[in-house]
Amino acid sequence: MAKKAEFLVIDGCVQDGRVVVVKGEPYSPPHKEIEEALLAEGRIAPLKDPRAQELLRQLSNVANEDENSGGE
Repeated sequence: MAKKAEFLVIDGCVQDGRVVVVKGEPYSPPHKEIEEALLAEGRIAPLKDPRAQELLRQLSNVANEDENSGGE
């Protein structure tokens, strides 16, 4: 079973092997060193971080707008 993501990509994207995780998607770094490097770069943030929460709200609003504008 995959471990639960503890972080959110908040800037750009992260490539993990063949998988590319883009801004706004959950991400679990495979190693502590990678986690620390990505945090230092500002590429990822913990899910409870205010920057991650704001991005999730923005994405939710965009999804709601797309849902409401379809089929008219």
